Amino acid sequence: MNFTQAYNYLLSLGNIVRQEYLTDSSHCELYLKRLRFFLNLLGHPEKQIPRYIHVAGTSGKGSVCLMLSSILKQTGQKVGVITSPHPSTITERWEINGRPISQKKFIALIEFIKPKLDEYSRTSPYDLPSFFEITTALGLLYFAQEKIDWAIVEVGLGGRFDSTNVIPNRDICLITNIGLDHQNIIGPTKKDIAYEKAGIIKRDCAVLTMEKNPAILKIFQKECAQQKSQKLRVIKYDEKEFKIMNHEINKICFKYKNQSYFLPVSGAHQIKNAILAIEASNQLKIARQTIRQGLKKIKLPLRLQTVSRRPLIILDGAHNPDKMKTTIQAIKEIKYLKNQPIHLIVGFSADKNWLKMAKQLAGLNLASIACTRFTNNIFRKTANPPAITRQFKKLSPKTKIEMFLDPAQALKWSKRQNKKNHGLILTTGSFFLSGEIKLLLS
Repeated sequence: MNFTQAYNYLLSLGNIVRQEYLTDSSHCELYLKRLRFFLNLLGHPEKQIPRYIHVAGTSGKGSVCLMLSSILKQTGQKVGVITSPHPSTITERWEINGRPISQKKFIALIEFIKPKLDEYSRTSPYDLPSFFEITTALGLLYFAQEKIDWAIVEVGLGGRFDSTNVIPNRDICLITNIGLDHQNIIGPTKKDIAYEKAGIIKRDCAVLTMEKNPAILKIFQKECAQQKSQKLRVIKYDEKEFKIMNHEINKICFKYKNQSYFLPVSGAHQIKNAILAIEASNQLKIARQTIRQGLKKIKLPLRLQTVSRRPLIILDGAHNPDKMKTTIQAIKEIKYLKNQPIHLIVGFSADKNWLKMAKQLAGLNLASIACTRFTNNIFRKTANPPAITRQFKKLSPKTKIEMFLDPAQALKWSKRQNKKNHGLILTTGSFFLSGEIKLLLS
């Protein structure tokens, strides 16, 4: 079996009829039951991992996971991270000490689970685990085989019945914030979403959040009391707590509680994520210098990631209005980008509030807009490029706008519009689209 065969086998499991978490939120307990049954057949790898950090929230959870991974790596420990979706290739979902799983190891894992899935199908009272449930199991199996010290696990969707909630214990639960996303599954209200995300809180674990809404905090506090976790810690994020010293492309210097920190990323919103990572590290009694070194070495793919300087190309995975708001704010705050003409490559998932995001993006200094789609995710419907094009023509009638079904052609066209490389080529609207453009550029 080669890598393509292994990957196609994993994808092919999606064509089996089953109850899907992303399309049916009823009978939620089924999702964890069927994954636990499968993990039992694998020898319960989740029980072989000593320590966990579990991270939920609407925005920033992937960045916080990668920051904590970098910090813990500086302590000399072996740290695994599960994040989703992957930026460009499936192997990026599982990292140990900043390195994705190798294709060779991925193939070996698929070959190992194939007969286990057959056994599951013959003996289980449940239908087959979903794609995401199987990728969670693969990550836990990989980490157990590699004997890691820590697993940092990003929730896929919600929390209470998310596949990552099979982990048996956790030292820390982090809930970044609560916004409106996936309302059709875990909503429709923020309180509904908060209840689902609070489901990762378990007995004795530390619980930290940067959410400010008192009504949402009451939901978290109630869950803490029911689960007998440690008392909820609300981390403050305001100008009294931190000060930005410098903010440029791929460079943020800030002070927090009289300590200086450097982030090699763009976007002041990453300071908020860094503060949560700092406080989680303080909870683990990690030395300040170690925290600083870890943050200094972080890599955050597709989070306002600069992949080329000439022409200037930034890839961003903002895919809901909250995230788009921070992306646009970051572009406006970076002095070098303030007056740059922007050549936008944009596409959205069909289930997102793309009309609102299009309206947000129309407020930028747009010189051209290439409306397209992603072609690298067979499980996710893409918003209709002609419909996106019509909307942008209403919002930005004086801007040059074209539609492309092939994102490669959208990239070529945008490069041609960027005469003499004087502008910014920005890809956003979808993590999948930005990941696909990244592969085209590599």
